[in-house]
Amino acid sequence: MGTAAIFIAVAAISIVVAAELAKRQGRSLKAWACTAAIIGPLAIPLLFLLPSTQAPDNGHAKRA
Repeated sequence: MGTAAIFIAVAAISIVVAAELAKRQGRSLKAWACTAAIIGPLAIPLLFLLPSTQAPDNGHAKRA
């Protein structure tokens, strides 16, 4: 019973972490939460390997 609880806890944490990382990188939160539910903790390094979809912020404000 203890092993199943650990597996469920790791899966739940992976879903939350992957969703947060996806949001920060400008990717779909729901899609990456589902991906993490399917492949588990492997979704986290996969997100780090993919480039961000947001433009880099160099600390300069754009003027209209």
